[in-house]
Amino acid sequence: MKLTDSHLVLLSAAAQHDARLMPRPDRLTSKATRSLVTRLIQAGLVEEVPVRHDQPHWNADADAPPVGLRITDAGLAAIGLDEADEAGAPVTIEDTGPRPARAPRAGSKQAVVIDLLTREEGATLDDLMAATGWLPHTTRAALTGFRKRAYAIARERDREGRTVYRIDTTDAPALPGKEA
Repeated sequence: MKLTDSHLVLLSAAAQHDARLMPRPDRLTSKATRSLVTRLIQAGLVEEVPVRHDQPHWNADADAPPVGLRITDAGLAAIGLDEADEAGAPVTIEDTGPRPARAPRAGSKQAVVIDLLTREEGATLDDLMAATGWLPHTTRAALTGFRKRAYAIARERDREGRTVYRIDTTDAPALPGKEA
């Protein structure tokens, strides 16, 4: 399940609550709230539990016993937290750093982009767009994706004042698929 910002806010609030109960949002309609909660329950990220009247509860019927939503271990993992420690405080999962660079499939557009970026003169946004057929925002997003995959992409200006991108190989590990 892809978590929306609303899901993340609610799950984070539940993780911070001493009983791991999710508060009811103030600004959503009851229909929107129910839809939001139903998806979280179906995904197993929260579970319905009986609660006291002074705890966060989700039923609007005053005659029914109050029911709260408690974040599950799967819900904690979905927001980057592990099971609670002995004191009940959530423990964060260690960050493993950027993903290691892996070679794109030969002949793919990503392989073409890497070839252009490893040229001595680098590549402009226009060069990359012409080679791939991508729009400017897609091309920039691809560059960001390469950075997240541990490619050291440098951005400079050429003599004409255009931005030139190149893969910086000075202190970067050997490029996947390239000879050292």
